[in-house]
Amino acid sequence: MRFANPNILFLLILIPVFIIVIGFSKFQLRKKLNKFATSKFHDYILQNFSNFYWNLKNVLLLLAIFFLIIALARPQWGKEVQIVKKEGIDIVICLDVSKSMNARDIEPNRLERAKDQINLFLDQLHGDRIALIAFAGESFVQCPLTDDYGAAKMFLELLDTESVQTYGTDIGGALQKAMQLFSEKNKHKVIVLVSDGEDLVDNAVKIAKEASQQGAQIYALGIGSTEGAPIPVEKENGDISYAKDDEGNIVLTKLDVSTLSQIAQIGNGKFYPITPQQSEIFAILKQINQIEKQKFDSREYVRYKERYNYFVILALVFLLIDIMIIPRKEAEYKRVI
Repeated sequence: MRFANPNILFLLILIPVFIIVIGFSKFQLRKKLNKFATSKFHDYILQNFSNFYWNLKNVLLLLAIFFLIIALARPQWGKEVQIVKKEGIDIVICLDVSKSMNARDIEPNRLERAKDQINLFLDQLHGDRIALIAFAGESFVQCPLTDDYGAAKMFLELLDTESVQTYGTDIGGALQKAMQLFSEKNKHKVIVLVSDGEDLVDNAVKIAKEASQQGAQIYALGIGSTEGAPIPVEKENGDISYAKDDEGNIVLTKLDVSTLSQIAQIGNGKFYPITPQQSEIFAILKQINQIEKQKFDSREYVRYKERYNYFVILALVFLLIDIMIIPRKEAEYKRVI
């Protein structure tokens, strides 16, 4: 036998306390009776009072308390072994954290909107494993493949445009890093690229084709507007300026629909530009859910059978018997004058 709440058993120390209290109460009652009752009434009480039934009532009450405490500790014995087979898809999210993601053509800015979309995505997953790659001029694994979506959200929240010190945007490098996370046993490999699409290295389409040949499906979520927006730069004093080119002109960063569309098309996926309705991430989920699930592993869970109900019944039985017992001898009451 085991207990699910073993700490409750510390309450058993109350039983000897109750015994002391009951004994002291009986002593005090006798003391008051001897002091204040008339001799005739005193003799009548002693004649009809039953020590046996009094003690029996107290024993029954203590037993009821004992079994109630045991029930609260949730005793368990007997067990069932359940084998749970885990099925799902391995999904790697590549999140652009380059400086252009600070642009505010989408409120509050591109990166924060992208993180909101990824959180929505994670909320809808069931059984799939997720990994997170952050990239700018280089890429790194922020979160390895896991089915712990809470941990993935925590790692996601830590990302900002200072997470990667190498400037630029290397989408191809992010796709290569993503492919390294997949096992050769993976029947299906899904990459979700979240970016404004400005590929400064200009090798993303080539890498996407190589990934596709290795069985990857690439879905692209475009963050930003085609009209473009300047890139905010915070100064040391807290003032905001905007990134400029070598000639001193303010740089406008725009959503590169062409690059992202090509990557998704070659990657056997689809491109979705972000809209105010924010329904694009659900469209990607719908596409992914149509992919055949694969078995990851099997886990064995031991489930112990709850037995507290037996002890609750015993406690109620003893309590009921205690209530029914009257602590007096089997004799007719006589009128006391």
